[in-house]
Amino acid sequence: MNRRAPLAGVLAVTIAAAVCPGRFAAAAYQEAPVLRALVERGQLPTVAERLPEHPMIVKPIEKIGQYGGTWRRFSLGNRDLLLNTRMGYEPLVRWDLDGKTVVPNLAHSWEVLDNGCTYVFHLRKGVKWSDGRPLTSEDIGFVMNDFHANTDLSPIYPSWLTINGNRVSFSAPDPCTVVFRFPEPYSIFLEMMAYNGNLLVLPKHYLKQFHAKYQDPDELRRLIAKASLNRWFELFHRMADPNQNPACPTYRPFQLVTELPAQRMVARRNPYYWKVDPEGNQLPYIDEVAYTDVQNNEIVTMKAMAGETDFQARRIDASNYALFMENRKRGNYHVMRDMSPGTEVLYVNPHSKNEEIRPFLAQRDFRIALSLAINRAEINFILFSGTAVPSRGIASPYDPYYLPEFDEKYLDYDPRRAEELLDGVGLKRGPSGMRCLPDGKRFRQIIYIFATEIGTPVEMWQLVADYFREVGLDFVVQVDAVALSPMRMWNGNTDFWAYSTAGIHWVLDPVWFVPCRSASYFAPLYGRYIASNGKDKMGVKPPEEYQRIYDWYQELLGATDEQERLELGHNILRQWSEQCYTVGICRQELLTIVRNEFKNVPATIIHDYRVLTPGYIGIEQFYIEQGEQETK
Repeated sequence: MNRRAPLAGVLAVTIAAAVCPGRFAAAAYQEAPVLRALVERGQLPTVAERLPEHPMIVKPIEKIGQYGGTWRRFSLGNRDLLLNTRMGYEPLVRWDLDGKTVVPNLAHSWEVLDNGCTYVFHLRKGVKWSDGRPLTSEDIGFVMNDFHANTDLSPIYPSWLTINGNRVSFSAPDPCTVVFRFPEPYSIFLEMMAYNGNLLVLPKHYLKQFHAKYQDPDELRRLIAKASLNRWFELFHRMADPNQNPACPTYRPFQLVTELPAQRMVARRNPYYWKVDPEGNQLPYIDEVAYTDVQNNEIVTMKAMAGETDFQARRIDASNYALFMENRKRGNYHVMRDMSPGTEVLYVNPHSKNEEIRPFLAQRDFRIALSLAINRAEINFILFSGTAVPSRGIASPYDPYYLPEFDEKYLDYDPRRAEELLDGVGLKRGPSGMRCLPDGKRFRQIIYIFATEIGTPVEMWQLVADYFREVGLDFVVQVDAVALSPMRMWNGNTDFWAYSTAGIHWVLDPVWFVPCRSASYFAPLYGRYIASNGKDKMGVKPPEEYQRIYDWYQELLGATDEQERLELGHNILRQWSEQCYTVGICRQELLTIVRNEFKNVPATIIHDYRVLTPGYIGIEQFYIEQGEQETK
């Protein structure tokens, strides 16, 4: 079946859900033993009563699984639970296993009308929240009308729900239908929904007690005081967060059952989860996910080597590959190796607040010189044992808009050419041998490192600084505080900021390549200006070349012809390649530690937030072979 027909010249596109051919007979449904015991005691309705009219059928990656067991993971605080994102990826439509194709999920079908202006989604009838209450279009309307449209809860309206600055119009004609209407064609809204739509459903019946629109003011003030908070929207955010509040109903596979704070946090299976396998077994197979809270990535690495996790990629340091391999038999695990879609890059602020250095950072030849000065092959050999791939970070082979030629330009190690370019821009060597500004002051800058979850070694950036010194540029490396670093960058206070870049679906998360807001890492002050239409006092009007990138992106959003979208995406990446806005280093291999008895894991994994790894794999169909862990 063609799930996504080209929109050009098409008045209506209807997508049906081939994954739901029909309802099982009630007697054909099976459930986990722990749930069956609750049914027998009269504490839970039968599995047939808990499932929707047409549950989603999930085909396991390897085979039909077994019920039971605990999936052990590590976390650095409750934010690492990820129960509403990576560990609870349940939008209306979702990514398939290829990470690119949009397939049905909470919505069993959809229609694209008016040449891409109108999107109609049909929800599965009978889906229930974990407390047994019905999940309907009213819960999506609650998010659209009472959350996103409420400036206390959402000071900034989500950009993915707008086109050219105009907001979507939402309606819910019946309990199982939601309609999104845009004033002009929005060609990639389905893909936007697969990425951003994961947080589009909230339990109105529960959360309205914490909302100023629905709750009595005196009672709301009492609830705020009881929670030791000051404002109602602070209370709402806390109570709506499944990583903080075990009482908040969920429609995702696992629900937190531990009161926080706690060193061991447990999320247990949702008895009303609305997916089954092809034999009618209600998912998930695993009883619970148990998180051990640790202090840092080093402890995660040590405990993973000891075999204390069942499936974990988050915070696993790939530079310890040899040690993981050495300990795999003792720890009873195997190591998966997958190339990261993202690249470690150095962001160069084109509008430095330092007026002396600003003219150099804004020059293409200066940025090219930085790229040519780096010996990526040596970095690969020293730090990654030859497993990394040198990269400029101009998207990646995983991305639909990628072309190899974009990533190959200025990638060679050519320090002689780098020296010539630095001389040409006016950064001459002084008496000490290091380069100086025209007034004779020494060029000396800081590379601020924003530590990532994949554990990029600081040593890599120290090597980069050494290569820069060899061509006369004096850099020091500073690991930035995680809480401070993004704000420093957003405000334009970092001239050289080290982080990673997007490797897949960058058009859905355009800050990486488009100056559209303050989080546009390569040009935050230009992004501030564009996002506010020039009203942000910290924003700076972008030069024509940066404005052109933004204009191309706006054209791409409305282009109903697939080839036109592709050409516009290529225009943006080609300009990036030629202008060298960032200095890419390499794409690393990322490691996943998998217990040998942990099953239904695919042979390869795309590690990227835009597909909410491991959510896109379907964590509900993971299972643990019996005998390794005691069945609950």
